[in-house]
Amino acid sequence: MNKAIIGMTIATIATGSLLGCSKTEEGAAWGAGIGALAGQAIGGDTGGTLIGAGVGALVGGAIGNDQEQQQQRANQQQQANGTTTRRTTTHETLDENGNVVKTGTTTTTSSQTSGGYTGLED
Repeated sequence: MNKAIIGMTIATIATGSLLGCSKTEEGAAWGAGIGALAGQAIGGDTGGTLIGAGVGALVGGAIGNDQEQQQQRANQQQQANGTTTRRTTTHETLDENGNVVKTGTTTTTSSQTSGGYTGLED
C-alpha cells in the first residue's frame, strides 16, 4: 500500500513538473522515463537504465521538436490564409440641379495566401 502511494506521488510530481514545458522538453522527459524503464527491463542494471534514459531523452526530444515545428508551420499557414480585404466604393456626382447622383460602385478585393498577396482584383 505504501509503495503504491509513493509511486502515485512520484508520478503526480513528475507529470506536474512538465506544466509549461515546450513539446521538445516534454518529449525528452517522457522519452527519458520510458527509456529508463525499458533499459532497466532489458539490462537489469544501472548502466542499462542510464543508457535507456539517455537514448529515450534524445528520441523523445526529437519527436517533441518535430511536433513543435509542425505546430508553428500550421499556425503560420492559418495566419496567412484566408485574409481578404474587400473595399466597395460608390461613385457620386452632382447633377446640374445640385442633386447627388450615384453612378455605380466599384469593389476591389485583395486576398492573402501563404504565397503572398494575390493582388487587387476588380
